[in-house]
Amino acid sequence: MKAIILCAGHGTRLRPLTNYISKAMVPVAGMPILERIVLRLVEQGFTEQIIALSHFAEQVRHYFGDGSRFGAAIDYAVNTAPSGTAGEIHSLRGMLADEEHFLVHYGDILTDLSVRAMADEHLRHEPAVTIGLVTGVEFHAGVATLEEDGRVSSFIEKPRLELPANAAVFILSRRTLDLCAPGRDFSGDIFPELIAAGEPVRGFLDSDAYWLDVGRLSDLDKANEFFGGS
Repeated sequence: MKAIILCAGHGTRLRPLTNYISKAMVPVAGMPILERIVLRLVEQGFTEQIIALSHFAEQVRHYFGDGSRFGAAIDYAVNTAPSGTAGEIHSLRGMLADEEHFLVHYGDILTDLSVRAMADEHLRHEPAVTIGLVTGVEFHAGVATLEEDGRVSSFIEKPRLELPANAAVFILSRRTLDLCAPGRDFSGDIFPELIAAGEPVRGFLDSDAYWLDVGRLSDLDKANEFFGGS
């Protein structure tokens, strides 16, 4: 099963760092974000990888090469036009011609969610999609309890959600490619449509996994601290 790592975003929330380097190459505790993802996938048995890129693609190609230095076989796809997450997969149809199932991992997410176990479960049931889920994700705003008279009875700044949350790691069956098109998004378009159509959509919950979104400068600080950097 091939793994696709989506790194095609422009990384606007990580500026000014991404004015000069690819978002994928931003270091976390001395190691590029993408390298941590590549190595984690290799550890889980996903050695065939496709990296989807946009700006500064040559930086990534130069660093990773064919992937052999990392125990992987890496191919690349470059698309500089904004196309949405499902649009990126649509553009890879030719590279997925022989794949009945494939894993998608967003390139600004660091997690030790058990993708091997998720893949095994997906292959047992063969749903349209299996969505990786984690708990304890930080909500990026304060949350209030509002009484009927307008009084705020409690307020928690950036609480952690105990509901299963999208880990931005999932496995797709080939039939979902028909729904993928430029400008479309998995979370906003594809997943809700599959569920509404009665297609089997499964969730794989790994409540013990760590999960870090490295899309903002403040998140990058947290990731550096988590991995022992400064």
